Amino acid sequence: MKKNRVWLSLFLTFAFLLSACSSGNNGSANTNAGSKEGSAGENAGMAPAKLTIVLYGDETNRMKELAKTEFYDVIKQEINAEVEFQFLPWSEYAGGKTDLMLSTGEDFATYTDINYMVKSVAKGVYADLTPYLDAAPDLRANVDEASFTAFQLGGKQYAIPVGNKPNSAEFYSVLVRQDLLEEVGMTSVSSLAELEEFYDKVHALHPELIGYASTDARRMLLYDYTDKNLYWQNEFIALDESAEDDQIISWFESEDFKKYAELMRGWYQKGIIPKYAATNTPQLQSDWNSGKAIFWAGTAARPFEGAATITQAVPGAKLANYFLGTGRPKISRGTYSTAFFVSSAAKDPERYVMFFNLLQKNQELYDLFAYGIEGTDFTLDENGRLTKINNDALIPDWLLMNKNFMRFDNSVPEDFIAEYKAWDDGAIISKGAGFNFDNTPVKNEETKLNGVFTEYLAPIGSGFVDYDEVYPRALEKLKAAGLDKYIAEYQKQYSEWYAKQN
Repeated sequence: MKKNRVWLSLFLTFAFLLSACSSGNNGSANTNAGSKEGSAGENAGMAPAKLTIVLYGDETNRMKELAKTEFYDVIKQEINAEVEFQFLPWSEYAGGKTDLMLSTGEDFATYTDINYMVKSVAKGVYADLTPYLDAAPDLRANVDEASFTAFQLGGKQYAIPVGNKPNSAEFYSVLVRQDLLEEVGMTSVSSLAELEEFYDKVHALHPELIGYASTDARRMLLYDYTDKNLYWQNEFIALDESAEDDQIISWFESEDFKKYAELMRGWYQKGIIPKYAATNTPQLQSDWNSGKAIFWAGTAARPFEGAATITQAVPGAKLANYFLGTGRPKISRGTYSTAFFVSSAAKDPERYVMFFNLLQKNQELYDLFAYGIEGTDFTLDENGRLTKINNDALIPDWLLMNKNFMRFDNSVPEDFIAEYKAWDDGAIISKGAGFNFDNTPVKNEETKLNGVFTEYLAPIGSGFVDYDEVYPRALEKLKAAGLDKYIAEYQKQYSEWYAKQN
């Protein structure tokens, strides 16, 4: 009997230790939003991970400081990881040093677009994140499922969407200086004729201002030159969202492109698009930011995003979105702000996904990463309105933007906030959302076509040159570069994918 009690005691001790080890090594993501103690307990058994997050743009002094202090502490507490933030110039995005880091097998994560994802997956340099989706339960609750679908290939998840901002009809509205509109006695614009009238009146009063601060208005002018509801897959391919079929449109071979190019030529000749745009396109953005332009292409967020910059140069400036026509539904590609990939060389891809989850986990963490420390970097009033004390950028706010968490300052009217949050109501998801073209069979043709686009089609589409004079030569170049083969391959892949969705 005594011997049996000894064995029973040893068995119970072993069972307890086994249970403790199993419990201590549970690496699942914490689903109790805001509970740092819960996160620490769940991740206590995991070995610390070292993660590298690459961001683009300039790193501010405040970002450097927080990365070593509060950011570091919270990330270590939540997921037992140490994150190094590296900043690269925007010129290195989707190429350059980013490509070099992937090809040399560096362990890092950064953001991607769909085209870059497709090319990179073909090279085998993106990690398959499908097995780790359960590590982002909070993010998945706060980001639309269509956003995840957009970054899948062959049913596998190769990037994790972050953010949830209304983005239907991006660049389809015209963003106007409302203060200038009211100055010349107008209240709104609803047609191309009214937009040009607005330009004429403002130009007469302020000849120093430029008209349109871009060289692409194909979406914004859509209602005027076609009855189709066009949505572009890339520079060469468009879909007619009003047609319930799988037919793609070769944009540069369409009659609609001709009509659009003629409109843009008129704008360029009239001066709505400044002459310097042909040789110095980046100056357009600078002029807009400094309040020297009359209108731009709009998005749901640009009236308050843009006003923050412009009002520094022009106090009292106001921005508003208008559509030049009605009757067609807004088209959405999904609700993400951006998406992060993880390099295939990463030692702990799951921990990267757990980090992405922190960015959209709860209001407390969102405020920290987007705005900093309350009382030091920002304050909140009784209505939750934000006042920044420190204007240094942290993790880019546009990257994190989620309508469930984002804060507005007191300059943004309540009715605009309500309009912003309801912007996507009634919008439809593009019939091409989730389709990703594999360019491998036509990679050489695509490279040549991009060269022809830069040399010929972009200048035609921007109005810099006359369509009738230059287009025949441009079309000849497109055909020689393999346009027909490219279109046929795109149609083949899209039709196969479309058939599986319906």
